[in-house]
Amino acid sequence: MSIARALVGAALDHPGLIDRLADDTDFTSAGVNSGELIKIALACEEALGRALDDLELAELTTVSAVAALFTADLADAADRQPVGAIGGR
Repeated sequence: MSIARALVGAALDHPGLIDRLADDTDFTSAGVNSGELIKIALACEEALGRALDDLELAELTTVSAVAALFTADLADAADRQPVGAIGGR
């Protein structure tokens, strides 16, 4: 969760706002504006190394949702590993 909080905090015009956001607080109800939402999405894309699809973009509403995106992407990457790739053999 700390990676997601750091990413969101860096995308905010007022980074101190992250300290007042609970993990499940909706960004827009907390006063996060549309420009900041775009910066959060772009930061996620940069960190993941890929574009987000429409559903992923629509679901970026909380810090928890950002963390879940990274968790899901890591799980997908592990599923795509060729047999024997894990462990170096």
